This record gives sequence, structure tokens and C-alpha cells, in this order.
Amino acid sequence: MPSTVFEPRIVPDPPVWPQSVVTVVGNPKAGSRTAAAAASVAELLASELGTPYRIDELVDLVTFAPAIFQGENAAEADREALDSAIELVSSASVIVLATPVYKGSYTGLLKSFLDVLPHLALAGSVVVPVTVSAAPSHKLLADLHLRPVLAELGASVPTPPVALEEKDFEDLQLPVSAWLRHAGLVQATTIALQPVAEPTPAK
Repeated sequence: MPSTVFEPRIVPDPPVWPQSVVTVVGNPKAGSRTAAAAASVAELLASELGTPYRIDELVDLVTFAPAIFQGENAAEADREALDSAIELVSSASVIVLATPVYKGSYTGLLKSFLDVLPHLALAGSVVVPVTVSAAPSHKLLADLHLRPVLAELGASVPTPPVALEEKDFEDLQLPVSAWLRHAGLVQATTIALQPVAEPTPAK
């Protein structure tokens, strides 16, 4: 069942929707096909939502992995990159979260990044999981393993994941375009979760 948490936040200056789609890649290899798949999903989803797509909002966790695993012992540049990623992801309204299937689950790199996010860091965010696997038997990974963790962080996951197999990379746009029939649900949930402006005090 889709997990959707409708708890509108009341803030002084709510952001104006539509916003861009933030992408997070949990593959421990740089330049991975997982990153390419995530970028494709994010770009096509952004187009459907009428939002900007910015490549600089693709967070490839491997580029600052030392900070995720070593914390304060990591280089300053890596720590700053991690802090920027946490801030970007925590403020996003739509997140494409991609991982390869590794030993039947998502990667340790992605798990460690999710572990360093603050409590309820993804409250008010809609997350679209993207998984890349070698076999059809792994299509349930996102629902069995990722969805509970995302719900714990406050995220809403209203759609099925984009579950890709090796063969799908022969023409990636076909499976991604087929999944885009769910874009309307992403949009409706995102709008429902947008922060609400504080009421103006009566004079």
C-alpha cells in the first residue's frame, strides 16, 4: 500500500510550487548506470510536473562517501558536501531516490546516508524510489526495504517504485515513460503536502 503522510506544515514563508526535482544516487561506483537511470526519471518527471530539472541537484553519494562513513574524521570538503546534500534533500518537495539491488537490499552507502539525516528530515517530501536489479525477483526491494525507512523519516511514497532490470537499459525511456502514468499522483501529493503560510494576525 502507498505510504502517504498528510501533515501540512505552517511556516512564515512557504515555498512556491512547482519546485525542482532533487535526485539522490546510492550506487558506490561513480558514473553508474543507476545515476543515469535516476537522472532520466528525474528529468522526465520534472517535465511532467512542469518543474525545473537541474543537474546540480543530482546528489551522487559516492562523491562524498568518506564524510558519510567517517564523520568528523573526513576531509573538510567532504563534510561540507555532505552538509549541503542533507540541506538540499531535507528541503526538497520531490526526491528521486535511486539504488542498485545489492545482496537483496539497497546499498550500505544509501543506508548510511539515510541514517545521518535528522529525525523526520523528509517530512513533507514525496519520494520516488528507483531500483536497478539483475532479476525480476528483486522488484519488491523498494516496497519491502526502502518504504519503511522512508516512512520513518516522514516521507510520503504514494506511487510504485521505478523498478528497472538490466534489460531495460537497452531503451531506458520505455520503462520510465510507462511509469510516468503515476506522475499525476506525485503532483497531487506534493501539492497537498506543501507548507501553509502562517495566518495573518487580526488587527
